[in-house]
Amino acid sequence: MTGEADTLYQIGLGEQAAGRLDAAIAWFDAALRARPDFPEALCSGGYILQSRGYAAGALAFYDRALHFDPVYAVAWFNRGGLLLAHGNAEAALSCFDRACASQPEYAGAHCNRGAALYALGRLREAAEAYRQALGLQEDLPEAELNLGNALMRLGRNEEARQAYLRAIVLRSDYALAFCGLGIVAKELGHFDEAMRAFDQSLCLAPDSEEARCNKGCLQLLLGDFAEGWEGYEYRWAEGRRPVPASAARLYLNDAARLAGQKILVVHDHGLGDAIQFFRYVVLLAQAGAEIAFAGPRKLRRLFASSAAPIAWRNEEDLSGNFDAVLAISSLPRACFTRMDTIPSPIPYLRAEPERVALWRERLAGAGLKIGLCWRGNIDFRVDPRRSIPPESLLPLTKLEGISLFSLQKGANEAVPAALAERVRSFSKDFDDGPDAFIDTAALMVKLDLIVTCDTSIAHLAGALGRPVWVALRHVSEWRWMTERMDSPWYPTMRLFRCDDNDDWTALFEDIAVEIRRYFSS
Repeated sequence: MTGEADTLYQIGLGEQAAGRLDAAIAWFDAALRARPDFPEALCSGGYILQSRGYAAGALAFYDRALHFDPVYAVAWFNRGGLLLAHGNAEAALSCFDRACASQPEYAGAHCNRGAALYALGRLREAAEAYRQALGLQEDLPEAELNLGNALMRLGRNEEARQAYLRAIVLRSDYALAFCGLGIVAKELGHFDEAMRAFDQSLCLAPDSEEARCNKGCLQLLLGDFAEGWEGYEYRWAEGRRPVPASAARLYLNDAARLAGQKILVVHDHGLGDAIQFFRYVVLLAQAGAEIAFAGPRKLRRLFASSAAPIAWRNEEDLSGNFDAVLAISSLPRACFTRMDTIPSPIPYLRAEPERVALWRERLAGAGLKIGLCWRGNIDFRVDPRRSIPPESLLPLTKLEGISLFSLQKGANEAVPAALAERVRSFSKDFDDGPDAFIDTAALMVKLDLIVTCDTSIAHLAGALGRPVWVALRHVSEWRWMTERMDSPWYPTMRLFRCDDNDDWTALFEDIAVEIRRYFSS
């Protein structure tokens, strides 16, 4: 029966290659009736089930194939791919490990092993796995693309750029590689190259939301708000858009047109974005629009300090009839924001007086007071390079007559002893309730200066109208633009940028000098 089963299986493979999947399934089933312990037929049948969205059935077929042949590399590979696609990176990695062990020369398995490691945030190991794949098969553009992605997340931008260029040499119509090249060229400050790469990516894949978004962010970075906001509308990962795209246009300076309009604003990004763009919510409400805000419960108390007439609701509650429904970070586009029309009604948030009084008592006698924040979101997908290595803050510890306070909530990572001795942290009840930033806002009111990395602390200080200095990488996020030392979003903010080597220690040596000058004048 083995010969008959093999013949039936080969016919099935031909049907599968021709795209006649129903016929292929029928031939694979016939092969399995002739030989029930036929791992190749089981694996091929599982792959068709997987391609049609039947994940559970596909997994059962792969498991059955591996029952009969525990070292069948293709079955382990397919099983890992299925698990990775469904978000189970840890289990997927185990499958790819088995595939690589069973067939060490299997370049695709090494490449997908890298993808699983990347999904787990193990970026250095991911890069090594991609290099192993390329060592086995050098004409593998997917491995070059993924290597570029891992290297860029590691901050090794020139190496990443070379990987993307190699991917493009291998596959000249590789839209994703052009998009990656655009992103890393922007990070390197090669803005013209970045724009060309995004344009080429969009020429090859006009519907690419990633390329549209990244081109839009580059345009915003360069001050082209008219085009930039349009691209920025594609910032969500596929299928993650919280509300449908809106064509609504809102005229902040025309209260007659806004009066009585019912508008639902929906939180869509991080806390810093919500704080930055909440100014539009306040201004729309003040102009007479009837605003409902669907956002995180933990921000409601802080945002209520604006005293704007807003109806609060949970993020998931999008019910009701409205004239417009928009994501909060779509409001700049809807309000026709340009470089010279950024609304900055500072302050538009305020600290609670009783909390301010509490912190006045706790900080009594501290002299000049500076708040510090050096760590933002540590999720590797949210650019942890915006965070500052704690040792780079050591120049601040040499400042005399100044008290330093940590604005970071929760347990801090290990820091140099000299920094730990000089920087005062607060007890675990600091902002420990259900409401975010209530203590932080009150503390900021009693500080003489806030020095922070690019995180929500910067936006909060700016929204409160407090003096805040933001330490940035050489090429920073779009909202801080290029070369400027001030921010059109926050009049009380100053920007300090690393040199092109992103030398944080050198930057903080400069900041320490400027603090001495600032407080001695």
